[in-house]
Amino acid sequence: MRTFASSCFLALSICAAGPAFAQSATAPAATTQPAPVMSQEARDAVELVDAFAAVLAAGQLDAARQFLTPDAVIVANGKTLGTRDAYIDGPARGDAAALRTVDRDILHRNAWAGPGFAYVVTEKRLRAPGATTGPSEVVIETMLVKKTESGWKIAHVHWSGRHAG
Repeated sequence: MRTFASSCFLALSICAAGPAFAQSATAPAATTQPAPVMSQEARDAVELVDAFAAVLAAGQLDAARQFLTPDAVIVANGKTLGTRDAYIDGPARGDAAALRTVDRDILHRNAWAGPGFAYVVTEKRLRAPGATTGPSEVVIETMLVKKTESGWKIAHVHWSGRHAG
């Protein structure tokens, strides 16, 4: 049961990354902060993160594998889930299944890119389908992205979360 709960949490954490995949039909609440201005490289990194989340949620694990560097390290709530292949061949299966069971809303996102390196930090709220109030999970996702010979790849993923009302 603990493994299932961990997989569900991780799955819920992963897929809330952005608009390129299934999101709640309800738009996120307006904030008073203006959207940060991002360079084209940072927008490319965000698109990569969103595309990774989309294929993971769709259960396309071989496609998801291609978004990660072979030595990428995946961490959730203080526990290392493994490198790319260990994660995709193991916990990602449960994550993909669980990701289809929640609505996801982005609360805040920041991205930056320099030459050969980028990060994308996203705060998300995950809720039962159709719920607009009540129990939820707030997840912080950090993805480090690096430029490789074959383009941008995710080199590190870190998810952490907390229960919220």
